[in-house]
Amino acid sequence: MLFNQFSIALLLILLTPPLVAAPITLYSEEFPPFNYTDKGKFIGASTEVVEAIMQITEQEYEIKSFPWARSMHISQSKKNAFIFSISRRKSREELFKWVGVLVPANQSVFALKSRTDIKINTLEDMKPFTIGTTYKDARETFLLTKGLDFVNLKRLSGENTYQQHYKQLKQGRIDLWPMPNAVMNHVVTSYGDKPNNWIQNVFKLDEISQEGYYLAASLTTSDALIRKLRQALIDFKQSEAYSKIIVKWGL
Repeated sequence: MLFNQFSIALLLILLTPPLVAAPITLYSEEFPPFNYTDKGKFIGASTEVVEAIMQITEQEYEIKSFPWARSMHISQSKKNAFIFSISRRKSREELFKWVGVLVPANQSVFALKSRTDIKINTLEDMKPFTIGTTYKDARETFLLTKGLDFVNLKRLSGENTYQQHYKQLKQGRIDLWPMPNAVMNHVVTSYGDKPNNWIQNVFKLDEISQEGYYLAASLTTSDALIRKLRQALIDFKQSEAYSKIIVKWGL
């Protein structure tokens, strides 16, 4: 009888498939130097941190890059869907489960260095100018909640919006360019221009620069998975490997 019970238990173990963490999908956008495609490979500072914690947790994953508004929509509606690099704002707080900060992110409003007529001391001072923004991103949302109107904005969506805005800035089609400092530097440098020769920082967006860029997940993603990834991120950020990523990407 004991042998029969043992045999049955062993058979059940052999027939039960091993528990494997379900693959997850991470949604992002073309947002250099944090996350972007280069020579067919998705790279960047945030991307390297995300890939590190996936490796630490032995989590199967894939990364998909779409225009920001689409990545925001998809990542909210699917189970085991994540998004990066995303700013944590009050309007987004209840839309996601927040894993943690991947990288620091200082943000500012920029103008051409030749525009000596532009003096911005408050957000109100931006109203006479045309501002280049990306559809529904953190900077556009912030400016709209602070009283600026759509009439002030020259909005773009889709891929390469940051490069397009820099071209518009140089052509005089926009006056102001709200951007993360590191993104501005990357875009300007990619055109062979020296930021110090072309660009001036006219206003610091301190209210949206307080923490950094997050990894977040859909509300239907399991809390156990969130906890596992959060702890891996905490541990990795204390490592030399993380420090090297920050130095490598100029953050």
